[in-house]
Amino acid sequence: MKHSPLIRHWFAALALCTLLFGAMPAHADETAKTLLSKIDQATWITEGHGPRLLYIFFDPNCPFCHKLFKELRPHVEAGKVEVRWIPVGILTSSSQGKAAAMLEAKDPLKALYKNEQGWNTGPTPGGGLTPELHASRAVLMKLNINAALLSSSGAPGVPLTVFRADNGKDYSFPGAPDAQQLAAILKHVK
Repeated sequence: MKHSPLIRHWFAALALCTLLFGAMPAHADETAKTLLSKIDQATWITEGHGPRLLYIFFDPNCPFCHKLFKELRPHVEAGKVEVRWIPVGILTSSSQGKAAAMLEAKDPLKALYKNEQGWNTGPTPGGGLTPELHASRAVLMKLNINAALLSSSGAPGVPLTVFRADNGKDYSFPGAPDAQQLAAILKHVK
């Protein structure tokens, strides 16, 4: 069946939107807007100094978070993006201890790197950081706030990427974007 150029244009636009925003929940703009309005309550680990800003909720033992961390390397190292990694400890019994170890470290960014560089892909995959078994009350409170913010988003898990786009709208992207989706996010993030 042949379609008019206008119909083909709309199909192409729909395909592009699906590619860019297909994995986002139906209320992504409102959810992300609400989440970004509360984001200063979160405790994060800042990486990079680029002109674009991403907030990423992650669990130290999440393989999809690890994948996203690796895929962001060239963009962070090239100074294209600043990532604010928001740790939560929700996936495994050692997740909260590893998240706490990051926040209690003298240099939280170094602790994040140690976790990611020591990633175990064996029978029990997870980050390479030793869990903090006796986290301070203050750090546990910070992790609880991070987890509550993530929960308020309605996201089914981690990673959850939240950002303001160059069109002025706020978006959240649950899961690890594939290469094309990540390129689209980085192209449009403000």
